[in-house]
Amino acid sequence: MSFTLPKHRPATSERPGWASAAFIVESLLLLVFLVGSLAVFTQMFAASAEQANEAGRLSAAVAMAGNTAERFAADPASIAPVEHEGDLRVVSDVTHEESAGGTLYHATISVYGANDAEPVYTVTTSRYVSGVD
Repeated sequence: MSFTLPKHRPATSERPGWASAAFIVESLLLLVFLVGSLAVFTQMFAASAEQANEAGRLSAAVAMAGNTAERFAADPASIAPVEHEGDLRVVSDVTHEESAGGTLYHATISVYGANDAEPVYTVTTSRYVSGVD
């Protein structure tokens, strides 16, 4: 009983030239895809970091406006027109309406960034102070 082994290509077989060219083209396409993906992810992370900074700034502005509104609710006359804390500034515009029974105070509290012309956050509040003891 005998069997024959299939003939294999010799170790120095000639491969078609297009096979190595196809490998190089596929490798270059993969490299372009990876570089493009890296650029997209870098932009996404940069935008995410910027939005996180804005969210932190807005949270600080809301807290400052809330604290000022609480002080206004306790004593409307104690609010300073401009206050600074860190890189934020609070501008309070307080008006009042006198009546026979007391005074109605209105306050518009705006929080600005250090170099911003537009407010980061604004809240409007009112408090009535009775003139009757």
